[in-house]
Amino acid sequence: MKRKLLPVLLLILISAAAVYAFGPRQEPPPKTSTMKPPEDKPYRLPNGDIRLGEYTLHTKLKEVSFKGFLNPPDLGTLEILIVSPPPLGRSHEGLIVTDASPFQMEAMLYLLGAKNDTKREIEGKKGDLIDIDVEWKDENGVLHREPVENWVMDERTGQPMVRQGFYFTGSSFYNNIYQAEGNGNLCLLYTNTTATVLVSPDKDSDRDILYVTNPAKLQPGPYREVRVILSIRKER
Repeated sequence: MKRKLLPVLLLILISAAAVYAFGPRQEPPPKTSTMKPPEDKPYRLPNGDIRLGEYTLHTKLKEVSFKGFLNPPDLGTLEILIVSPPPLGRSHEGLIVTDASPFQMEAMLYLLGAKNDTKREIEGKKGDLIDIDVEWKDENGVLHREPVENWVMDERTGQPMVRQGFYFTGSSFYNNIYQAEGNGNLCLLYTNTTATVLVSPDKDSDRDILYVTNPAKLQPGPYREVRVILSIRKER
């Protein structure tokens, strides 16, 4: 009996090894953060705008802006739209890297008037929609502004990501610690954690192979400084 079982056990072990070596890549579970967010206080500028850390709330324009840098366009799959630099964030899977605090982004969106409890039809999705634009200067010093979706290619359609905005879901807490800060997540394309400020509205965002950097958007180029602009999307 033992002799008959040996080939079967051997086959199971070989199959398991093959799955481990060649099977689909699994993301590690998001870490539990114990990192406390910055304690800066917002203050008003002479022109009436509000400043908090890296963020400026432009009161007349009804926009929030902050500085970031574009990652190289050949990174492969994009799982994160806006991410903190290492060691906090998974910047190797992100489009825009920024030193701006996730906690302060959420605070500024509240000051802008955004709500994170708006109910949505898709399970697990909630919050107001936030439009994200990217602004930069070209080699001639001319200022440009485009939707961030233009930099993201949808692998399902072979076209740039459709502009829909991003849900202001707001970060989860654990032991009263704001989780997005220590995880470095500001805006996710692949929704594998609640430790983030913004998430994709895509019903399939629980899949991690939907998006790559748009190869046509080689400018403003890798590591080029950009200004990221957030505004509340008007919905019918």
